[in-house]
Amino acid sequence: MEKMSHAEYIEQVRQEAGNIAVAAIAGELDVLDACWFLGPLLAQAELPAGDPDSSAIGEVCSELDCLPVGNTRELWSLEARESLAPQLESLKNWASPLAMPAMQSVAMRFGPNNSFKADGFAAA
Repeated sequence: MEKMSHAEYIEQVRQEAGNIAVAAIAGELDVLDACWFLGPLLAQAELPAGDPDSSAIGEVCSELDCLPVGNTRELWSLEARESLAPQLESLKNWASPLAMPAMQSVAMRFGPNNSFKADGFAAA
């Protein structure tokens, strides 16, 4: 098995982030789940400090601790999920205007049909 280079790893992380963003925009993935998955990926994607997309997604992620989102949702009891439903709905209403523009940008930068190179600069 051939070892992946660092540049290939970063490209893979960015592509995965782009695919998640595309799924969220298409309504195939809940905005909170998308943020939960994107936060760690964008942190590994070697984006410039203060990247606005990473910052917006990170801000939403900071509100998701101790909530049934992402892969851990199924580990929560139905009763707990139902009792937190109003809080999650309120959080979605707050997060959507902040996160969706960032996800659109991530999809454009790193999605399947992006026009950007791995270094984030426009391709010629």
